Amino acid sequence: MKNMFITILAAIAISCNGQVQKEQQTLQAEKGSEMVKIPVPKNGFSDAYLDKDGSIWFCSNGGGIYHYNGKAFKNYTEENGLSSNQVYSITSDHNNNMWFGTQNGLTKYDRKQFENIPLPYQDTTTGWISTVYPTLSPNAAHSLATDNNNNLWIGTAGNGAYKYDGENFKSYLTEIGKKQEDSLYHNWIPCISKDNKGNMWFASMIHGGINKFDGEKFTQFSIKDGLSDSQVRTIYSDQSGNIWMGFNGNRNSGLTVYDGKSFITFSETDGLCSKRIRAIYEDRNGNLWLGAQFGNLCVLEGKKFSEFKYNGQTFSDLLFILGDLEYNIWFGGVNGIWKYDGEIITAMTTNK
Repeated sequence: MKNMFITILAAIAISCNGQVQKEQQTLQAEKGSEMVKIPVPKNGFSDAYLDKDGSIWFCSNGGGIYHYNGKAFKNYTEENGLSSNQVYSITSDHNNNMWFGTQNGLTKYDRKQFENIPLPYQDTTTGWISTVYPTLSPNAAHSLATDNNNNLWIGTAGNGAYKYDGENFKSYLTEIGKKQEDSLYHNWIPCISKDNKGNMWFASMIHGGINKFDGEKFTQFSIKDGLSDSQVRTIYSDQSGNIWMGFNGNRNSGLTVYDGKSFITFSETDGLCSKRIRAIYEDRNGNLWLGAQFGNLCVLEGKKFSEFKYNGQTFSDLLFILGDLEYNIWFGGVNGIWKYDGEIITAMTTNK
């Protein structure tokens, strides 16, 4: 009886200890660290996402995740449960879970604690890909989007795309584009976007152009179909359903738009501020905002491009642009984050 009593006590202690650890992990995830302005991480910010409650999530190239609730920022890092502080993309699902694409795969956040979900493992220790890693990293989740069937789509940096239903991964678009030096494709998908009809669009940086998935089949578009280049960096669907594409800036690339029938490209000779477009956003007035790598923020109003300036200041190396529920426009990247209310620009970060 004495031994049985000791055994029961030990089991209760283990159970309680496990519960305490879980509660501590949840508390740690909720705690984070709060700040009024974000000190710009060493390599800046990579993406942003407007949450359903109007708050905004930002991810960074080495500083983890920042959540802005309208008053202050809260920072989450590997210490809070992230799989990596190198975070590329953000989305949410129909159950209100947040998803983060990181250098080490997926991180799911149920608003209480983080759960890390690695992608199906790809060996990068041998062969050609190891010489270019981490530019190509098939185990990294570079882009995220959800479809109308509650699936999560993940674009990798070297192994095409996955569809994840919450339990299983299914692989797509692994063998498109251009074969690399090791005679394999290593398809890098830096952006996935859903249009207003529910079609999913996938950008390829390995000369795969863009691919549309209508729920049943993929349709590929490349230079021969009207794209200005085959290395696509970003995709954006506007309010009218037009698909806008930004490229890596090579060859004859510019800003290409697809209306469902044909492609039209705007180049620097048309006034485009830069052909290395990394971010596209349409405001409520129908103006198109364009962020560029190694270039300044540009606005397309009607058919006229103009460089955006505020008190003589320009904004360069922007990797994301989005609007909030109050029609403010947020943009940021390597050098920080700014908010524009239509009249005043507010710096939301500090370099101090």
